Amino acid sequence: MNSCTLHKKFHLLFYTSTLAAILATAAFAENPDPGQRYLFYLHGAWIEEQGLNQPHPKHGSYEYEKITRALADRGFVVISEARMSKQDMMSYARNIADQVLLLLRQRVPAENITVIGHSKGGHMALIVASLAEEPNLNFVVMAGCGKRGTMFRRSYERFLERSAHLMKGRILSLYDSTDREAGSCEEAFRLASGTQSKEKILHTGQGHGLFYHPNSAWIEEAVAWAKK
Repeated sequence: MNSCTLHKKFHLLFYTSTLAAILATAAFAENPDPGQRYLFYLHGAWIEEQGLNQPHPKHGSYEYEKITRALADRGFVVISEARMSKQDMMSYARNIADQVLLLLRQRVPAENITVIGHSKGGHMALIVASLAEEPNLNFVVMAGCGKRGTMFRRSYERFLERSAHLMKGRILSLYDSTDREAGSCEEAFRLASGTQSKEKILHTGQGHGLFYHPNSAWIEEAVAWAKK
């Protein structure tokens, strides 16, 4: 694991699976390799609220490092940060969008860039799609669209009203059929004319906690979408 600064406003962690990728990371900020695949991973709010080591009473430990390493093992340079305090979603998503646009300016093809997130991170991935406005970027939203009757729904409804119509990119939505907090993103997809969207419901019985772990049920779907 190497730490590096891609942008002076935003400190990031890079997880890579090969020695060549580790060596390439050192030059990433100034000279990213257009041939690499870059993946921004945004975790859920639990880590913001409780830290990396406190298990959720229902879902267990949020296996952040295992998730990022599992994604790196699939051939990505993974760019992520463990957010240790509550973050404003719009501000944080704007920082991520800035990093994405920086890669694009440095000639990394849009199809080699993926933003994925779970829960609050998934919602922020949607916001990034509305800010970057690049049709060939890849996004994976995992349980990021709030169900009616939940507190998670309020912020999602604000997004539907203000920003969903601006979304562009290839967007995959994943959620578990037993999730009580998050559900379909179809409302957002219908409002956005610039997206190629797909939604898949997973049936693991793990609900919102499915994405707390590097479960192959979602890892393989996300990787296939990013590499398609």
